[in-house]
Amino acid sequence: MTPYYADDLVTLYLGDCREVMASLPRPIAHAVITDPPFFMPAQQYAGRDTAWQRSWADTSILATWWEAITAAITPTVMPDGHFLVFCDDSSYPVFYPPIYTRWPNLGCLVWDKGRPGMGTGWRCSSELIIAARGRAAYWSGGAAGNVLKFTPVPPGLRVHPVDKPESLLRALIGPTTPSHGLVLDPFAGGGSTLLAARTLGRRAIGIELDEKYAEQAARRLSQQPLMTAAP
Repeated sequence: MTPYYADDLVTLYLGDCREVMASLPRPIAHAVITDPPFFMPAQQYAGRDTAWQRSWADTSILATWWEAITAAITPTVMPDGHFLVFCDDSSYPVFYPPIYTRWPNLGCLVWDKGRPGMGTGWRCSSELIIAARGRAAYWSGGAAGNVLKFTPVPPGLRVHPVDKPESLLRALIGPTTPSHGLVLDPFAGGGSTLLAARTLGRRAIGIELDEKYAEQAARRLSQQPLMTAAP
């Protein structure tokens, strides 16, 4: 498969992540760090009659999709690797089971954004990160806590609606990926994970379905200097 963008450390593919991952060697990644779409399908039904009650079956669309994605991702990861996936409090119960049945060790990280978001009542000021790892997973982070406090990317500076701060992504990549390791992001978006990996001197592969964002990621990668030394 021909890359959409490539340099000495980063390769970006345009396409469906399941198809692209099927063409990659297995296993290949020391860490998969990704931010997939995780909205709950039930939100689409807000226009129903007020007598309608939500049903857990409404999550079946997301659950079926995520089961297929997890099944495709898991074989790409080294036995001593990590699988870190962003989600929120609503999608967490749907995302967790397919990972639980495939990975021996699971935890939950909290990204503390430091400020409340939009809404009413208890406004969300965090996102969750399911953190799965192999039995003998590589780790160089010492006694790190599971709450990560990083300021979000300001809306005016985002190249993708859910752009994650590179500082947060570096904090995830550094302790989970050895200096010779490779980071895989099947939902690359605007390329923040790829940039963070390259800044740390790690190799990275990104996959993005939407060419608009793939083009923006390629532009960002080509404009920022290539780093070749791991910390």
